[in-house]
Amino acid sequence: MNHIKAFFREKGLYLICLALVFAATAAGILALRSVVNNLAGITRQQDLQEDSTWDQPDTTVTNPASDVPEPTSAPSAAPSAPASSSGAQSGSSAASSAQAAAAAPSASPAGSSALWQTKPLAEFSGNELVYNETLADWRTHNGADYAADPGDEVTPVCAGKVTTVDQDALWGGVVEITDADGGVWRYCGLTDVKVKAGESITAADTLGAVGSIPAEAHVEPHMHLEYLKEDKYQDPAVADE
Repeated sequence: MNHIKAFFREKGLYLICLALVFAATAAGILALRSVVNNLAGITRQQDLQEDSTWDQPDTTVTNPASDVPEPTSAPSAAPSAPASSSGAQSGSSAASSAQAAAAAPSASPAGSSALWQTKPLAEFSGNELVYNETLADWRTHNGADYAADPGDEVTPVCAGKVTTVDQDALWGGVVEITDADGGVWRYCGLTDVKVKAGESITAADTLGAVGSIPAEAHVEPHMHLEYLKEDKYQDPAVADE
């Protein structure tokens, strides 16, 4: 015990100084760390302020695009309230019917006979090959087939001059009429022909009666109508449009 007391009496001053040095060192380290952190925060803030990526251009606000097309017409005004629900439905139905009638193309040439106003049983195929069940082969359908009862009178699509009257092995009785524009109309499947070559006719004249077409015997009774312009087959259903 006396040795310990003697030691502290001799070394006490050194121990106190050492403790003070450690305390001062620790305080210095803490103060230095605080200063370093503050400097790092200031430096980062300056970097962010100077970073060009944060300086976004304002062209989208101050310089609007100049190539945006302007509307060609003003938007239509809002429809006024209908007087009654039944009136609105009637007006809507009438408008829809009128638009449908205006948009629908004519399905057949304008002729004097209702025969040519109906939808064809078989339409003009152009360059597309279609299968002919009677002849059992693939070929183009160069005309349009219109349903008709055997013996019905046939009048032409339009006026013209009879250029040919013939009996064909595949198409039956054939009458060719050249119209005022130089187009040639071929009426195939006629019987009891009433006209002669060289004769001028009107759309009210009778060409003959509905007969048979050997090349299209698989189809119900009909007339086969063809139209040629400059020696090229065209769709007879739209030739007069």
